[in-house]
Amino acid sequence: MQLAGITIKSPFVAAPMAGVSSPPFRLLSARAGAGLVYTEMVSAQGLLRRQPQTVAMARVLPEERPVALQLFGQEPEAMAKAARQVAAMPVDLVDVNMGCPARKVRRQGAGSALLDEPARAAEILRAVVENCPQPVTVKVRLGYQRETLDEVLPGLIAAGASAVCLHARTVAQGFGGRADWSAIARLKSWCPLPVIGNGDVRSARDALAMLAETGCDAVMIGRAAMGDPWIFSRARDLLAGRPARSVSLRQRRAALWEHAELARRLSGEGGAVHFMRQFMMWYAKGLPGATEFRRLAGPVRDLDLLLRLAGEFFDALEQAA
Repeated sequence: MQLAGITIKSPFVAAPMAGVSSPPFRLLSARAGAGLVYTEMVSAQGLLRRQPQTVAMARVLPEERPVALQLFGQEPEAMAKAARQVAAMPVDLVDVNMGCPARKVRRQGAGSALLDEPARAAEILRAVVENCPQPVTVKVRLGYQRETLDEVLPGLIAAGASAVCLHARTVAQGFGGRADWSAIARLKSWCPLPVIGNGDVRSARDALAMLAETGCDAVMIGRAAMGDPWIFSRARDLLAGRPARSVSLRQRRAALWEHAELARRLSGEGGAVHFMRQFMMWYAKGLPGATEFRRLAGPVRDLDLLLRLAGEFFDALEQAA
């Protein structure tokens, strides 16, 4: 299918998540069936200053494509300069974040703060569109406390946006309360751009339900993919009318080990430990022996010891199966 001018293999895409959407996570998601993956939110100022952490966030592997780099900032000039840098990177889309509810981002005048200033939001988007050849998309929320999409999106459409992703919550909601899927349907009814729906997709069946109920062009999956990137393949199976495939403990172990090694190669021992701790805790949730496993692994900062503990955990689960 086509989305914002690029070809993707499925309408289920992996959300940009701060501290989560690293190259190993994105590659896991892509291999597990995500049609498109997003980097975590990348600071325009951080890129311009060549801050090591920001540069690392913007690193993309050929195997994970198609990939969108999500950029945020509050000044059109800085966003234009950052867009020129991104133009030379191996990314397929550039997404401008205008939905992040974090206070530290809003205080800068970036993220969801731009929804309060439609004219500046349009100026920023136009600056990005004019300075990179890749299609430029935008991620938004409903508004601060009420739906204001009809005030914000016309300017973004005129500025050259190729698609819009709507997280169907207000800024004030943060990540709590219920996402209003009816707002995605309302947006789809009048917006001339492809619409990506986001919010409260907790299972593969939810992903199909969002497509059916809202008419959106694609579905963005975030927290539900943490520890379960195979949600994308299950959604693809259900969409194709096939039974959703299961994932064995052996497959989970192999994926975890492979991506721990990738994290070690990309960001050293510390990055690999961080990755392992995240994924081990997510994979263990709800499984027999998970509480004891988390107790043992929680304080560990040595990668080899983490791998050994994880191996023993998976061994015990496989023997009991």
